[in-house]
Amino acid sequence: MKYADDFDRSMAMAGAIAGIAGVLAYFGAAFAPLPDFVALLLGFAFGPLLTVSFLGLFHALATHRDGPALRFGVVFGILAGCTVTVMLVVQIGNNMFLDQQLAVAESDALRETARLVHRAVNRVQMLIDVAWDVFICGAGFLIGVSMLKHPAFGRIFGITGIATSIALLYLNLDTFPIAPAYAGSVDVGPVLAIWFLVVYGRVVWISRKERSVEGA
Repeated sequence: MKYADDFDRSMAMAGAIAGIAGVLAYFGAAFAPLPDFVALLLGFAFGPLLTVSFLGLFHALATHRDGPALRFGVVFGILAGCTVTVMLVVQIGNNMFLDQQLAVAESDALRETARLVHRAVNRVQMLIDVAWDVFICGAGFLIGVSMLKHPAFGRIFGITGIATSIALLYLNLDTFPIAPAYAGSVDVGPVLAIWFLVVYGRVVWISRKERSVEGA
């Protein structure tokens, strides 16, 4: 893969680094035992970093072949980054409000009422979560299609992205309006996150390799 100019290479590299940071922020906020402020910072960083990463991914893939699948996939990816930011703000805010109510509640009845209200309001966050999955699945599917004949990615990357995106979307529709993780089903969201992480890593590797060849 050869970039058209330094701008495309710089955008691809910056986007890939943002994507790697975003995926690691996602795993850190979701699974790592971190202080509350750090987890909050990582959670809020995930969506913006993801949004930026898709702009870079466009420059990485369009160098070889631009087309509707790639452009629409990037749009879906940007919308996914915006949607997951809204979802996480609502989710984290609801949980913080619940903790505050439980801390000042003077009886078990008031604490149970606070939990009941939280469960009702939290349905909104869970539905936004499904909307986020719709957009990120669309992004994974369309970008996977655009990779099928790309010399730096090819059928392995393309088919893996397509299959994982279809599986995630199917499982979300199968258990809707409950997300698969809460419905006793399988959540393949982390698998798609790992796929994107590998894609971003490959973009960084290719960009660095091409720069070193040109500088030789």
